[in-house]
Amino acid sequence: MARKRTAILDAARNAFLQHGYEGTSMEGIAAAAGVSIMTLYRHAEGKDDLFAAVIESACHPEDESKAAEIAAALKKPLSDLLVFVGIMFQQRVADSTTTALFRAVMAETVRFPHLGELAYRGLIGSHLAVLDEFLAQRPEFAGVDDVLRRKLTGDFIDRLIGVDSFRVLLGLGGASEEVMHSRARLAATELLEAIARPG
Repeated sequence: MARKRTAILDAARNAFLQHGYEGTSMEGIAAAAGVSIMTLYRHAEGKDDLFAAVIESACHPEDESKAAEIAAALKKPLSDLLVFVGIMFQQRVADSTTTALFRAVMAETVRFPHLGELAYRGLIGSHLAVLDEFLAQRPEFAGVDDVLRRKLTGDFIDRLIGVDSFRVLLGLGGASEEVMHSRARLAATELLEAIARPG
């Protein structure tokens, strides 16, 4: 099942990048993935579901070495973990596959406005949800109410994206590793200071 899902997502990503959303068909994806159309529909209800899954897989690749790195980071102090998450998020945003998918979305949103929402939820929304869920379980957030925690999570992610994200979309150079580290450290420091403030 996992192998079929990987083949389907690879075929779908290639089809969306080559033919755009409108030019991509479920039948074409099934043929490229080497699965029946019925198998494809067991993995996705339709093209929107498949597109959302492609965005999600680009933003959260199933990489065993990355999974081990994340597991190790979860054992670190919160400040170190936040820096790790901040750097990883910036790298995902600037990744060539993610960038290509976002360019495809931008080209299609005039005709298919809902693609922008799917892409936003896949990249930003999923990172916000995962980080918020994790922070809710940390002892440092025991006295922080849900609304404030979600705001702090959003502020943290917001501080990681600079104008260089536009440079990446335009095919120009993005942030250096040094800049990514600096942003992640600053965002982590600000989040930790915010939960340490009384009231």
